[in-house]
Amino acid sequence: MITTLAIISLVLVLVIVVVVAYHLIGIYLALKKGGDHLEKLAGGLVAIRDNTVPLNGKIDDINTGLAALLPPLLAANGNLAAIVKVANSK
Repeated sequence: MITTLAIISLVLVLVIVVVVAYHLIGIYLALKKGGDHLEKLAGGLVAIRDNTVPLNGKIDDINTGLAALLPPLLAANGNLAAIVKVANSK
């Protein structure tokens, strides 16, 4: 009787150890995969930072050019509004 209980206890302990080990290995693999993805994300963010640095000096030039386009675009908008008004009045 005692031998049977000892064997059952050993089997249960072995099953518990195997189940816990299985779950710990799964957690390790998930953390490893997450770490790899975070490493790739960090590398991508560094590349974005490095590739957008040259834009800092050109933003002012782009804004100046867009500001110069504003009056002609507003005039064209006024002309289109006048055309729509004439077209709707008939």
